[in-house]
Amino acid sequence: MKKADRQRLIKQLITENEIETQDDLIARLEQSGVKATQATVSRDVREMSIVKTHGSDGRVKYVLFSQQQASSSEEKLKESVKDSVIRMERVQFMVIVHTDMGAADVVTNFLDEVSYEEIAGTVAGVDTIIIIARSEDDAIAVVERFEAMMD
Repeated sequence: MKKADRQRLIKQLITENEIETQDDLIARLEQSGVKATQATVSRDVREMSIVKTHGSDGRVKYVLFSQQQASSSEEKLKESVKDSVIRMERVQFMVIVHTDMGAADVVTNFLDEVSYEEIAGTVAGVDTIIIIARSEDDAIAVVERFEAMMD
């Protein structure tokens, strides 16, 4: 199957089903007669701007970034920070953000999309985000920005 056809099918599967993991997506593709490796599906997810978000039942699921309800990336980030961030601590030029279980990657997706100039990069776990700022002053600014979002 050609890449464009596979990605069209992935879009359809994500739109019509609640898919929580790449393994779920790979299984759905196989049910549709498409064999794809985890690396291929991971690349497709990135290229198609597929992100994880919380469904109405609170479970994490994949959606196309354009399907989100908020009107801007920053509003989406603010909403996810307010809903999910438990606490933060600054360690020199890094900010460690603790979130509700399973929310770190959702917050990080929106944070990466906003692309603040102070942030050199992010790493997300299940409930922890490491934000690498460009300087200690930038890390302080990131903490202040997040604190304002949490109010």
